[in-house]
Amino acid sequence: MKYRKPTEHVDAMQYTGRNLDEVMGFCSSLVESGGFGFTDRVNGQIVMNSPAGTERAIPGDWIVMADDGSLRAMKPDAFAATYELAE
Repeated sequence: MKYRKPTEHVDAMQYTGRNLDEVMGFCSSLVESGGFGFTDRVNGQIVMNSPAGTERAIPGDWIVMADDGSLRAMKPDAFAATYELAE
């Protein structure tokens, strides 16, 4: 049997470690609710706490926002294998 992931459109931003302000703007609902944090200045880890659970991202990871507003972090190779640019 073959399976295929249904088409999903998401907004996404890659966290580079140097674009924290832009990422905070992208995650503004979590920032406003207190669910967003910058916890590790050594490796630049950010933490996103939402009702769905805790997600952690390090520089190079993608932050993905689904249609329902939920956020998750994805490693670059997983993101590239899952999504393609929609224009």
